[in-house]
Amino acid sequence: MAFSHLINCLLLAFGPFFVVYKARQLAEQGAYKTVLISILGCLLTQFCKLFLLASLSVITEQFIHIKLLFDLIDCYGIILVSKQKTNIDDKISRIFAIAIGWALMDCVMKHLFTFIPNATTDEFTWTFILRGITANIEFFETLFLVGLLQSKNKISYAMILFKVLVLPNFQDIITRGGLSSIYMFVSRFVI
Repeated sequence: MAFSHLINCLLLAFGPFFVVYKARQLAEQGAYKTVLISILGCLLTQFCKLFLLASLSVITEQFIHIKLLFDLIDCYGIILVSKQKTNIDDKISRIFAIAIGWALMDCVMKHLFTFIPNATTDEFTWTFILRGITANIEFFETLFLVGLLQSKNKISYAMILFKVLVLPNFQDIITRGGLSSIYMFVSRFVI
């Protein structure tokens, strides 16, 4: 049961990356290099954010300012990755390749190292299923952000600010409040 729960959580978290990669036929277009570049870009920006968090940040009651700074660092990292020369000519395929690599590395760093020791326990908990759903939400959020950063008009920059300022708050509401309250509501009728 523990192993099947772990496999279920891993497939829920990492399955959409494979499905989108195969459905967009990115392998035939040679997007492997672009995905690797975006994985390395995400890894470097994560280390920069870790360095800034460890050395420059001041712990305050309102952590949202530091979170906004880190989201802007992510935006800058995605812009740097998108400026790299690759062999993908199609703009939409390039957006998908960058988003898959960036979100995959982000998912590995946030969720994989939590799944392996904790989802293999004897008891079944919904928290890891919710983490898999959160990984899917973050993947589509990254896809949305990369698409906005690739288009260069004033409306897209306004949407980027909307993403940086508003969407993280809604994601916390959805994953912590909304889905868990639905689970509690359903569990009353099942038990």
